[in-house]
Amino acid sequence: MESLGQRMREAVAANRALLAEAAAVGVMGGLSDQDLLLVAAVSEDSGRAADAVRVLTAGEVADRSRPILGSESLAKRMGFPTPAELLEHVTRVDLPTARARLRLGAQTRQHTALTGELLPAEFDAVRAGLACGRLGIDSARTITRILSQAKRGAPTDTYSRFVPAEHELVCAAIGEPVEPGAAAEPPVPPSITEIQAGTWAAYLNPDGAEPTEKDFASRGFWFKPARDGLIPCGGLLVPEVAGAMQAVFTSMTNPRQSEKFMAEGDRAALELQAQQDGLNAVQLTDPRTRSQRQHDALATVFDIAGRSGELPTLGGASPTMLVTVHAADHESGHGVGHVDGLEIPIPMVAVRQLCCANGIQQVDLAANGKVLALGTTERCFNRTRRRAMDARDGGCVICGRPAVETEAHHVVPWAVEQRTHVDNGVLLCWFHHRTIETRGGWRVRMVDGSPQIMPPPELGPPEWRPARRSRVRQAEALRHRMRNRQ
Repeated sequence: MESLGQRMREAVAANRALLAEAAAVGVMGGLSDQDLLLVAAVSEDSGRAADAVRVLTAGEVADRSRPILGSESLAKRMGFPTPAELLEHVTRVDLPTARARLRLGAQTRQHTALTGELLPAEFDAVRAGLACGRLGIDSARTITRILSQAKRGAPTDTYSRFVPAEHELVCAAIGEPVEPGAAAEPPVPPSITEIQAGTWAAYLNPDGAEPTEKDFASRGFWFKPARDGLIPCGGLLVPEVAGAMQAVFTSMTNPRQSEKFMAEGDRAALELQAQQDGLNAVQLTDPRTRSQRQHDALATVFDIAGRSGELPTLGGASPTMLVTVHAADHESGHGVGHVDGLEIPIPMVAVRQLCCANGIQQVDLAANGKVLALGTTERCFNRTRRRAMDARDGGCVICGRPAVETEAHHVVPWAVEQRTHVDNGVLLCWFHHRTIETRGGWRVRMVDGSPQIMPPPELGPPEWRPARRSRVRQAEALRHRMRNRQ
């Protein structure tokens, strides 16, 4: 009788022949819509069966490589320190994939008692779903991950309550009735399985959301070494902090907040053109991805916090980022600045933005480093000027972000006019302040102390238009129109 491995090798050869036929040039393009979707579904069914074999095999490899076996473990006998590295070598997958398979395989492997009796796996319903080739590996991982987390801190004598939850989750994922004779619902994707599993977890262990002392102690946020001019960062957040951040991000990254300046006729034309091109008009109005918008929102939040006056002081002043730049470099517009505490320099465009919003203080140094002269803070819009600009502009004159989320911008560079005044300043959000002079597109000018903006060509006719974000200015414009109609 042929071995299981030999029969599987023959099945793989047959599948490869089908794959070669499907991959032939023009075959997929010649399929009808119905056949194309059928091929997609059938190929995924085949993949689920293959995934099940991979996981069950990994579970056996994990069991035969238990540390307690010492030098007799399968991994050690094959010359590898861990089963993950053995699996990586044999299957040519990366280590994270190998570890994930080993973890799921161990959770779904049946064991034999000393009496010879076959014991159920930790997640036996998941094992059965995988073994029949109908449960996808993504859904299996989701079920085992969430229920494992829910078991933490729960009394061991309550583990039996998790069995019906696992059964129902597997049935929902593969489209099987929960009880014989009951109606079966269509199978659900992993995203729905995650919601259902989370609901079960909250029901089975209401206190399970509370992190352990070890988990709570591992919370943190860190910066990593600079890479390609950017600073990688990351962290582990407790859920309520992540929720608060997500709420702020959601409120500040809504793409529909962007570019509301357009007249109704211009917006209708843009939406019509976007529809013809198969694009989203909202995406056209804000070129940033959600990730980029979240980055810019983070910059805004810390800017607001720094000037709120509510934070502890540093050296008797509000938290202030110190940027050092050579006077000649700043005057020429070429060179870099250095932020206190950062290893890499920042570009001159960022220096100019910071100087524009927060001011500059000149320090003259001798060749030996002695301070020769210390000037006063220059070119800074003080609170009185900011309040006046808030009333006039109402927020970012381009995208309409609230005034509290904006920075003050010199329309005519301070180096040219040597003057900081409300007639030469407008409010811009962090993103538009950073890109107003470098990315092309948006332009701002002052006419008799009133700001006007011109959009890039792709957002409408390149015409100067009054920036009327302020409610007071909108009300005044309405009164003006009504007077003209009388």
